[in-house]
Amino acid sequence: MLEAHRRFVRDRFGLDAATFVPFGDGWASYTYLADDAWVFQFPRRPAAEEVLRKQIVVRRRLAELVGALVPAPTHVSIDPLCMGYRKIEGAPFTEAPDGAWPDALGRFLRAVHAAPPAAVGFDERNAEDVAGEIDRWRATVVPLLDADDRRRAGDLFDAVVADMGFAPCVIHADVGAEHILVDGRGDLAGVIDWGACAVGDAAKDFAWLLEARPALGERILHAYGGAPDPGFRARARRAFALMPWHEVTYGLDTGQPAFVASGLAGVRARLP
Repeated sequence: MLEAHRRFVRDRFGLDAATFVPFGDGWASYTYLADDAWVFQFPRRPAAEEVLRKQIVVRRRLAELVGALVPAPTHVSIDPLCMGYRKIEGAPFTEAPDGAWPDALGRFLRAVHAAPPAAVGFDERNAEDVAGEIDRWRATVVPLLDADDRRRAGDLFDAVVADMGFAPCVIHADVGAEHILVDGRGDLAGVIDWGACAVGDAAKDFAWLLEARPALGERILHAYGGAPDPGFRARARRAFALMPWHEVTYGLDTGQPAFVASGLAGVRARLP
């Protein structure tokens, strides 16, 4: 697969890369680093094509609205599908020096959430279907849990569905350490992996930050302008608890028991 993709990049985009190596381990795309300067992505399976097409549009439009922290595609093929963009020089914040990046991230998230969904290329079809996901989890994942965990999962789901009164906005929807890149000076270099981007709850973009890195999350939220509504923090806690459920369904969909097992361990650990 790697050599076929390398030839495609050469023939379609005229980039005869001296090095062309796997880069990261995304669920939706094969990702490669060419000449340590360009990132190219190809869908792993037909279901991932819609994700990549969405990224092509969303990244370009968000980059126009909020700046170069969003890596905009510069090489695009629709048939067959491929996206390429300039590599951001930076490391996950867990491997980078301290600096001003948390404050910049708070301001960046505020700008993303303020972007009009239509201007980014979204419509009602791109809104997160949280209730639909929960229905699927009830049918496919909950039966894999023991009785006590099934009860706790039901309480979590009921709380999520009962608290859907937030104002929907454009969200990254997968903010975590590996997607926040920081340069050698401690400045925010970029935010990557927009495959889950949708119209949804701003609290979801703070879920991992506030729960896994609370002191850092509070600083970022302060730069953001504070919690925008009284239920924000509670929704962020519940969004954090729901994250491993996606890993379970990915494992079930792709026939990978290791993802099912690790996702279930995360589900159990985060149930309230």
